[in-house]
Amino acid sequence: MHLRSIRLRGFKSFPDPVEVRLEPGVAVVVGPNGSGKSNIADGIVWAAGSLSPSELRAEKPDDVLFAGNSGRSPAEFCEVELLFDNEDGEGPLDFSELSIARRLHRGGEGEYLVNRARVRRTDLVEMLADIGLGAELHSVIGQGRVEQILASKPAERRALVEEAAGLGAFKQRRHRAELKLARVEIQVDRARDLEDEVRKRLRPLALQASAAERAQKLVGEIDARLARIAAAELERIERRLAEVAERRSAAELERKARDEKLSGVLEERRRAEDELAEAAGRHEQATAALYRLRSAIERVELRRERAEETARSLRADAAAPPLPVVSDASYEGALAAARGWRAVPADFSRALNRLRDAHAEGKDAVLVHSGGNVWFATGSVGKAEEPRRPDFDRLAEAADQIAAALAAGARDAARFEAPLRARVDAGGSRSGQLGEELRALGARESELRRAASEAAEGVAAVSIEAARLEQERDEALARLPEGGAAEPLVDEEVEQLRAEIARLERRRETLGQVNPLAAEEHAREKARLEDLTRQREDLEQSLTELAKLRDELAETVERRFEETYAGVERHFAEVAGTLFPGGNGRLIREDDGEEPGVEIELQPAGKRITRLSLLSGGEKALGAISFLFALFLARPCPFYLLDEVEAALDDTNIGRFVDLLRQFSDRAQFIVVTHQKRTMEAADILYGVTMGADGVSEIVSKRLASAEPLQALSA
Repeated sequence: MHLRSIRLRGFKSFPDPVEVRLEPGVAVVVGPNGSGKSNIADGIVWAAGSLSPSELRAEKPDDVLFAGNSGRSPAEFCEVELLFDNEDGEGPLDFSELSIARRLHRGGEGEYLVNRARVRRTDLVEMLADIGLGAELHSVIGQGRVEQILASKPAERRALVEEAAGLGAFKQRRHRAELKLARVEIQVDRARDLEDEVRKRLRPLALQASAAERAQKLVGEIDARLARIAAAELERIERRLAEVAERRSAAELERKARDEKLSGVLEERRRAEDELAEAAGRHEQATAALYRLRSAIERVELRRERAEETARSLRADAAAPPLPVVSDASYEGALAAARGWRAVPADFSRALNRLRDAHAEGKDAVLVHSGGNVWFATGSVGKAEEPRRPDFDRLAEAADQIAAALAAGARDAARFEAPLRARVDAGGSRSGQLGEELRALGARESELRRAASEAAEGVAAVSIEAARLEQERDEALARLPEGGAAEPLVDEEVEQLRAEIARLERRRETLGQVNPLAAEEHAREKARLEDLTRQREDLEQSLTELAKLRDELAETVERRFEETYAGVERHFAEVAGTLFPGGNGRLIREDDGEEPGVEIELQPAGKRITRLSLLSGGEKALGAISFLFALFLARPCPFYLLDEVEAALDDTNIGRFVDLLRQFSDRAQFIVVTHQKRTMEAADILYGVTMGADGVSEIVSKRLASAEPLQALSA
């Protein structure tokens, strides 16, 4: 399993999508200071779930987003994806490729993706820990990590060995088991206390339950005798109910008879009221017809008088002289001549037509119409035309005929007045007779209603008595046990039962106050005790299992540490032999002190064995690198990233470092960020990182032939 590619987008100085394709072997990333080559290492650490801004050379989480420049706006989100080749099946998931990605939106929440599916950060970190990329990420050695190893204490070096052994997850599980163990111990103690408390309450409840049982038995005997008394009362009540039922039947029959009489009277009254309403309607209709007839006769007489007056007026107009002719063609003359004219009717529409004709011919004309009179004159002929006289005699004769017809109509209408008057008088007489009949029926109705009310009150009284007896019967039935029936008893038997009840009551009183719920409480507390006992046993079993899990985890932590330490110790000696030709190195465990640790001892060629702190600067750096490589080899990881770890070495020691990379390049994948030309000689693929004035990093790659490591680069 190895890292196939690194994809960055919007991360730090990589705003555009960038993919760094990798292969097994040694990949070297070079570039000037500030070009962004270390941002590649930061991207790997960030994608692996780091939450510490200091590990990413940042102050806050949003600092990992591209900040923008004068020509480009800041990135709204960033994403880094690590793509692993898992053809060998060594990964935690059964996929040929394993994608680990992290995405962050500006000012928002981040998300973690495994094969493009969202997961929790905890799941991602645990999965990476399984392949050696744990929380401390010892496979990524950033700038200053060598100095940290040099300045570290033995206990801190031991922590690095534990991290290489992958003990973080086991220690967390052991810690969680210990916390849960402490909680379960508290729960067990609490369960035992509750169990003891319930046991203390059970004995008093048992005594109370026994007393309640005896009292309940006495109550049962009392209830049995009360039931017999209730049966006797029930028999008596049923007898009385039978008598009441007969009385109620008779009362209902009487009420029914009176109701029927009342219904007959009401029917007669309804009929009389309907007849009265009809008579009154006919009387009103006859009266209205009489009034309308008289009004019509009066209107006909009035019109007859007007027709006669019109005839007289027409005859007077016929006897009047004709209209004078106006000779003056001017309007003033025509109007002046018209003062002496006598007003006569005129044909106005014809005068208007003549006025239009005169106007069309260009003549002067005048038409005066006032109060039904018409005068017409024109100035073109020099004289006024004589207006046409109506046929007043014929109109007067027509008016006389109309007056005669109206007089005949009035006489014909007067013949209907006497019959209508007779109908009006007959209707008033019939209405009076029906009124007297209704008053008699009303008196009869009141008498029958009073009798019906008395009958209803009798039925109600019997019903009330029956309801009371039914209630007493229900109460007696309630005192009877289920399936009980009426039982006839004589008075002596009832008195004997009452005496026995009194004796049993006294026996119950001697028991004193009892708790009727004691038996129920005793059963409930007993069930609770059994439940608490089961819970306590389950908790104790859990306690045993947690203690066993804790011990197993402690054993696993110790065993894995021993195995890993042995591998680190062996690989440290091997790597130290490569970096210190003719010399050697070893690790020493310090378990006797308060805080166990790991000390580093080196013996360069020609020198005595010396602790790491007593060596020269270059030797210290080589010793720290030896320790780091020993950690790498003891717990293999998919890749190892070395960010300028050889910066403190001279050319000779850099050559040894390059030999070390070549020696282990077939066993591990190395990604080296460097400034050193000698380190570039170990590269299989060389990546160059540059940054322009816009602050955007760009990457170019070059595959180097093994025979000419630097010629292709310089070219």
